[in-house]
Amino acid sequence: MKNFLFLLAFGLMLICNAQKGYETGVIIDSIPVGNTSSETFALYLPTTYKSNLLSSILIVFSPSGRGKNALEVFKQSAEDQNYILVCSNNSRNGAYDRNFAIAERLFGHIFSNFNIKEKGVYLAGFSGGSRFVSAIASMSGQIEGVIACGAGFSQLPYHMPAAQKFAYAGICGEHDMNYREMLDAKTYLTQLGFQNTLFSFNGNHRWPPQEQIAQAFSWLEIQSVKNGNLKKSKSEILENYKEQYAISKSINETEQPLIAYERYERLAESYKNFFELDSIVDTMRAIQKSTAYLNELAAREDAFKIERDLTKTFLTRFNKDYEKAGNANMKWWEKEFQKLDKLVAKKGGSQIEKMHYRFRFNLWVIIFEKQDLPDFEPTPEQKAFCQQLYDLIYPEQAK
Repeated sequence: MKNFLFLLAFGLMLICNAQKGYETGVIIDSIPVGNTSSETFALYLPTTYKSNLLSSILIVFSPSGRGKNALEVFKQSAEDQNYILVCSNNSRNGAYDRNFAIAERLFGHIFSNFNIKEKGVYLAGFSGGSRFVSAIASMSGQIEGVIACGAGFSQLPYHMPAAQKFAYAGICGEHDMNYREMLDAKTYLTQLGFQNTLFSFNGNHRWPPQEQIAQAFSWLEIQSVKNGNLKKSKSEILENYKEQYAISKSINETEQPLIAYERYERLAESYKNFFELDSIVDTMRAIQKSTAYLNELAAREDAFKIERDLTKTFLTRFNKDYEKAGNANMKWWEKEFQKLDKLVAKKGGSQIEKMHYRFRFNLWVIIFEKQDLPDFEPTPEQKAFCQQLYDLIYPEQAK
């Protein structure tokens, strides 16, 4: 489905149907999607919500289709910023065409039953849901911004952003197996001149913590102000700047130089249209020249190279052994994991530790997904082979 029929949903928005009175300040699960027999969504209306006023909305897509759980992640920020939250209970990791159809029906229902600002539509997703919302935003011209958590883009060319249509706030843990991918997405979007940023945090492949979500909301709002789609007073912008400056200053530049630089860079890019930021630019230059920054950057690049090489080697071997699982040479796997442990112990350092975590979890995911293919049942030999690999990846869980 290359042409996402999003205009239909906004056409329906003009039909001001009588809205059902939903309770505010609580997440309501399993609300039926109109004109469907079994599709539902979770809803959160902030306590300040007024049905007769236009509202901004964040539509969330979860990889598992658990709408209520996903909205819990965004609830506090939505309350603070006065956003409606919606999440489908039916869209989940799987075929894009199926999920596009579910999303269109959901949009049609939402925009015909709630008064939504035309320039106030935002999307968010985690993992496969993150790839999905980026695809929707890329194919339509009516999304103001995206909060992409834990994954970048679909591999299909027409799902990739190619021109500035929306602001992109990526969030990813440094232990997440998709962290390199998110850094590459940031580089790609920056080369296109896209409004984008990446919020890195100390965590693995999961929904981000509240701090990161709140910062992403704040960043997207400032982008909307810069684009002329949202009005904020000078005092409001200054207050936002002070909050983000305090967050940037809270990071120890010697202990976490890469994260410190990331935050100051975001601060400078976001507020350069409003204030003179020479001191921020000077701080960024000083961090870039520091021994701590240069050493940590080199250590991360070294860890990324090791991670790429390991992934290629292990994935090639896994695909080969999986096809003939009964004859898989487990001695090879045991030896390679021993070599990996020795490498990690020899090199040491936080970047190698993060790489080690990402690599093992990524291999676990690859094995799991291989056994979970639709219309394919693994043989007993393949199941046994995968279990042996699980035990090697996480030996502490095998005891």
